[in-house]
Amino acid sequence: MIAAGGSPRPRWGFIALLGAASGLSAFGMASVVPMLPELERALSTDFATLQFVVSAYLLGLGLFQPIQGVLCDRFGRRPVLLGGFAIFLVASLLASIAPSLPWLVLARGLQAMGASVATVVTRAIVRDSYEPEPAAIALSFISAVMGFSPVIAPVIGGVVASALGWRAVFWLHAAMAGLLLLLIALRLRETRPAGVKPASLRELLRGFGKLMRERRFMGYSLTYSFVSGASFMFITIGAALFEHLFGMTAAQFGSMWAGLAGSYVLGAASAGALSRRYGTQRVIQSGIYLNLFSAVVFCTAALWPRPELAAFIAALALQSMSSGLVSPLALAGAVGDNPSLAGMAAGLSSSIAMLISMACAMITGALYDGRPLTTAVPLSLACIAAWFALRSALAGELAAARSRPAGRPR
Repeated sequence: MIAAGGSPRPRWGFIALLGAASGLSAFGMASVVPMLPELERALSTDFATLQFVVSAYLLGLGLFQPIQGVLCDRFGRRPVLLGGFAIFLVASLLASIAPSLPWLVLARGLQAMGASVATVVTRAIVRDSYEPEPAAIALSFISAVMGFSPVIAPVIGGVVASALGWRAVFWLHAAMAGLLLLLIALRLRETRPAGVKPASLRELLRGFGKLMRERRFMGYSLTYSFVSGASFMFITIGAALFEHLFGMTAAQFGSMWAGLAGSYVLGAASAGALSRRYGTQRVIQSGIYLNLFSAVVFCTAALWPRPELAAFIAALALQSMSSGLVSPLALAGAVGDNPSLAGMAAGLSSSIAMLISMACAMITGALYDGRPLTTAVPLSLACIAAWFALRSALAGELAAARSRPAGRPR
C-alpha cells in the first residue's frame, strides 16, 4: 500500500497511480473531440449546439473543483476520490445510452462532477505525504505522467469511435474509471492528517477568505492560471490560424499538437529533476523567463513579413515546455503553507485557473481576425501577468519566512 506521512523522496508507484488518476479528467475531455462530427450526424444537431458537450464538461470541472476540495478536507481524501470516480463511471454509462443531446449534456456535467476530484484530491494527497520541496518534485513527475493523457486521448478516442461508434468512447471511460477505482481501493490509504477535524460552515468560509487574502496562495494560483491561460489562447484559434496561414489540415494540426504536448511532458519531468538539484524557486523563475521568451518569439513570428511555420512551432514548443516547468511547482506552492486547508486550496486554485483560462480563450476567440498579431498580443499579456503573479508569490513567501519564528520548520 501507499503510505502517508512524509517519505523524503516520491515513490514511482505513488507517482504512476496519482498521475493516472489525475489524467482521467483530461482524457474525458480530449477523447470526445474526435467523435463530434459523428455525434453531429447521430443526434441530428448542428456543430455549434454540439459544443455544449464540451463546454458542459469544462464548466463542471470549474464549478465542482472547490467543492471537492472542501469535501476531501471534511471527509478524507480516499472516500472522496473513490466517490468521484464512481460518479464518473455511472455518468459514463449514462452518456453511452444517451438518446438525445440534452441527456448527453447532463451526463457530461455529471462526468465532470466525478472527474473534478482527480487533480484536486491528488494535490491534497501529495501535500499530506511530503514536505513542500519534495511535494513540488512529486507533483512535477505526476504532471509528466498526467501529460500523456491529452496526447493519447484524441488518438484513442478517434480509433474507438471509428471502429465501434461514439457510444464506445463512453464505455472506455467507464472501464478506465473502474480500473482506477480498483487500484485506488487496493493501493491507496487515507492520508488526511489525523489531527484535522471536520470544519463547520463558518470555518469553511473563513478558510476561503484566508486563502483569498493570502499573497502566496493567490500569487501561485494566478501564476498557474495565466500560464495555463496563455496556452488556452492558442488552443482556441490555433487550428483556424494555421489553416489560414499555412493551409494546415486538421490531421496535420493534431499531429503537431501532440508533439507540443510532448514538450509539456518534457518540461514537467525536468521540473522534478531540476528542483532536486537547484530548488523549486530557481526552477519556477527560470520557467517564467522561458515563458516570457516564448511570447517574444511568437510576437516576432507574428510581425515577420512572411509567416514562417518553424518560428511559430518553436515559440509554441518553448511555451509548452515552460508550462510544464511552471505549472506543477506553482500548484504545489499554492497548497504549501496550508496543510489543514490542502483540499480547499487545491480546489480553489484549480477553479481560479479554469475560470481565467476560459476567459482567456473567450477573449482570444473574440479578437481573432485571421492575423497572428491578434493572438500574439493577448498571449504576451498573459505571460507578463504570470511573471507579475510569481513575483507576488515569492514576495509573499519571503514575508512569511521572515515572520516565522526562528528554528520553526516550514
